[in-house]
Amino acid sequence: MQMIGNRWDEIMDYLRHHAASKRASHIIGKLVVAASAYFVWQERNNRLFSANKRNVAQLIEVVLMTVRMKLHTMKFRRTISVNQVLSEWSLPRELLLDQDDCD
Repeated sequence: MQMIGNRWDEIMDYLRHHAASKRASHIIGKLVVAASAYFVWQERNNRLFSANKRNVAQLIEVVLMTVRMKLHTMKFRRTISVNQVLSEWSLPRELLLDQDDCD
């Protein structure tokens, strides 16, 4: 998702194009957008109905932490691109499936 612009229509086009994809990078992209929408909406409600406010850095951190926690519940096939994704997200190698599990 790094090559996508920051406009909503560009993000939605990307998601529509990769909706059925099971590649790790596409799944993570979908998770990031879903978590972002959820926490931005939550922040909106907090600002309207209570005195709670988070700054941008806090909101980004809660989105990334939530996505990282979800990724910890998943298993991935052992590929070069998955190894790169695990490294970028600081995820343990235990999330990789054994070769026997891939068939």
